[in-house]
Amino acid sequence: MAPPPRPKEVCIEALPADLAGATAEQQLTHALASFQAEMSPITAADLAEVVHSARPAFRRGIGWSAQLREQQGRSRLQVTVMHVAGAELCSECWADEASDLAATTGLMLAMLLGIPVSTQARAVQPYVDAQEQAPEKPAVDTPQQACLDQQPADPSPQAPVPFADSSDDGTSADADPALAPLAPEEVSEVHHRVLDLPQAARQELTKAFREHFRVPRNARSIGDRITQRQHSDFIALFLEEAQGQLQPEPPATPGP
Repeated sequence: MAPPPRPKEVCIEALPADLAGATAEQQLTHALASFQAEMSPITAADLAEVVHSARPAFRRGIGWSAQLREQQGRSRLQVTVMHVAGAELCSECWADEASDLAATTGLMLAMLLGIPVSTQARAVQPYVDAQEQAPEKPAVDTPQQACLDQQPADPSPQAPVPFADSSDDGTSADADPALAPLAPEEVSEVHHRVLDLPQAARQELTKAFREHFRVPRNARSIGDRITQRQHSDFIALFLEEAQGQLQPEPPATPGP
């Protein structure tokens, strides 16, 4: 019996010269942004389909893993997206509440990578002359097809919405604006604001962020956890309160 063919070797793309001095978190953000700029939506967050769609991310030095661990006598599933520079993104859920671990893993991996999931997602079709189209095709499909073929600079209300996380009770969080993903430039701006804090205030913010969003203890920093609107809002509120505490008190009026 002939041995099975070896998989084709895939080379990891070299880091751009302008990111040579970037932090691990910045390199992961750049790799994700480059991948998300060219990926297509998928119709279901099946693990095999998510991994197939994520192949361009793997060429940019991104990998992933899934781990089952015990916590308080229950099984907990943790999916981790990691970059060769050392930064990581994690997502967790209770495994004993998942009817299909592979499907749950696919959903969590799609969320971490920012892969849009839509039941109406369709691959971009090449241009076809109108005379070659089937005459029985309804006319109402024409505007939708034109919208899918074009790639407008501004997002369309009909465009598929990226997969959002779900709450602990299993309810969908697609309509929650707090779970909206941050753009790479927004993440970078939040990082700069945090790094500008004095060391004591920065440590206090890190501790509060870890407690509020239940960041695992093995996470080396919170930089790669700032991915959603709720994260930037939490930090903005903290900075506003910290700035108010640092305001100098007015001098006391001397007595008579």
